[in-house]
Amino acid sequence: MNNSKPTIVVFGCTGTVGLEVMYQLSTKECFVRGILRSPNRQYPLPINKQLSNISYLGVDLNSKAQIKQACLKADTVFLLTATSPNQVEIEINIINAAKEAGVTRIVKLSAPLVTPPAKVEVSHWHRQVEEHLDKSGLDYCCLRPHAFMQNWERNTFTIQRFGKIYGAMGDASRNYVDCRDVAEIAVNRLLSENNLDKEFIAISGPESITYKDFAERLSYVANNRIEYINISQEELLKTLTKRAKLPNWLANHIVELDDLAIKNPEPKEDTVEKILNRKPRLINAYLQESRHLFIKKPIWKFWD
Repeated sequence: MNNSKPTIVVFGCTGTVGLEVMYQLSTKECFVRGILRSPNRQYPLPINKQLSNISYLGVDLNSKAQIKQACLKADTVFLLTATSPNQVEIEINIINAAKEAGVTRIVKLSAPLVTPPAKVEVSHWHRQVEEHLDKSGLDYCCLRPHAFMQNWERNTFTIQRFGKIYGAMGDASRNYVDCRDVAEIAVNRLLSENNLDKEFIAISGPESITYKDFAERLSYVANNRIEYINISQEELLKTLTKRAKLPNWLANHIVELDDLAIKNPEPKEDTVEKILNRKPRLINAYLQESRHLFIKKPIWKFWD
């Protein structure tokens, strides 16, 4: 990369990882261009004198022309879009448009490799994008984090209302990494003065724990008994589609992830320390910071 301040385009800037990437880049010697899926979307970080290196663009991700315009005069792209059945098409369009606009580097947030007998369709989507990126001729790296600690915030309804966690993972364990650690690795690569050399980085957190372990830790920080209820994959799928009203592809994804933890044991130690030369953030620290999200509420609170 050249010696001038680089311009970095951040797709997914309102999401869990993307927002943290924006925040960390706001303190660096670079210009940051956050991409919003709607011009009406609230800015995730304010534009002010303290964050004067940040700007935003509303972009229709189905429009290659708009994507190309958003990438003009940029050096690097952080590639992260919402998980969905059209994710492959959208991310391939971003790669193509970014290259046409003169971008020379892409850092993609991807997903861990999945080996048989387990199957995770979303992981296959990421592999398709990675293959296209490899053929693009761009300098790139792909980050492959395991489960995010912050993903537990999707379970707050059943935890707050019933004090229960439902899943089909049995006694298997899952590795969790803090999204802030993942964002720091991304920022490190986005700003690297060296070529990324088609690097694939597996990112794991400090430990691998079971749902039962998680329930015990949540019970302590929330000062309320929280229980893990193990159900069959069929029951979980039915609950997610019929009661939680999730789309079939998303419900299947959640079930596939529980099955993955059973069939492909996850790492028990982190890779963060080796990559960043510091210790990773701990699960218990995340739970302490987020304890207000897991405290059981009176039922009447849900009708306010």
